[in-house]
Amino acid sequence: MSRRKKKWLINGVRVTLCGAALWVVAWGVVLDDHVSLVDGREVVGRIVDPGDPIVVLLADGRHESIALADVALDEEGEARIELGLASALRDSRKGLLGWALVLSLIVPFLLAQRFRLLLSAQDIRIGYVESVKLSFAGNFLNFATPLGSNAGDVFKAYFVSLHTEHKTEAVTTVLLDRIIGLASLLGVVAIMAVLSPSDSPLAGFRMYMLGMIAAGIGAIVAYLSPTLR
Repeated sequence: MSRRKKKWLINGVRVTLCGAALWVVAWGVVLDDHVSLVDGREVVGRIVDPGDPIVVLLADGRHESIALADVALDEEGEARIELGLASALRDSRKGLLGWALVLSLIVPFLLAQRFRLLLSAQDIRIGYVESVKLSFAGNFLNFATPLGSNAGDVFKAYFVSLHTEHKTEAVTTVLLDRIIGLASLLGVVAIMAVLSPSDSPLAGFRMYMLGMIAAGIGAIVAYLSPTLR
């Protein structure tokens, strides 16, 4: 097989895998609202009035009214109403949603640079473009596929280990990158809890978050201290 044909084959496999992954994500997205009833039926459409009765716009243009007492309950006693993507977008705050999309596109580039710096400390060199690709691919596997929240880390560790002889260091760097990410998340939540008003739901987590941060700092100091170690 020529080099050109081999490249086309590899690219074809990549496109196929990406298409399959996107299909899995799209298959799990619900577009319409689903209301489960106590008689076993399920009404599918778009909720135009969430009151009592609930008014659902069906696909054929008719409106169906459902008494709240006729809606089935889940194990926690909540009404079994699953809102679809259309209703979620309709009820969302467009300004905050726009900012969330902008930040979600910026963060992977920052994570890619952090990952490169951690790898360079272990004398492992990868390009910034490759690191950005790994960052997006890892986030996609973690958040958009049913493979679990560690699938992206496993993929990154496998990919980096293929391009270096320091395989143990590569895997350890991926683990360290995840630890730094979790520590940063705890720090952000702690700041939000400390600055939140006393009647905020986050105020109840204030002492827990501060305690976890204090324990983490103590563990770091103990590890970096030759005497204690």
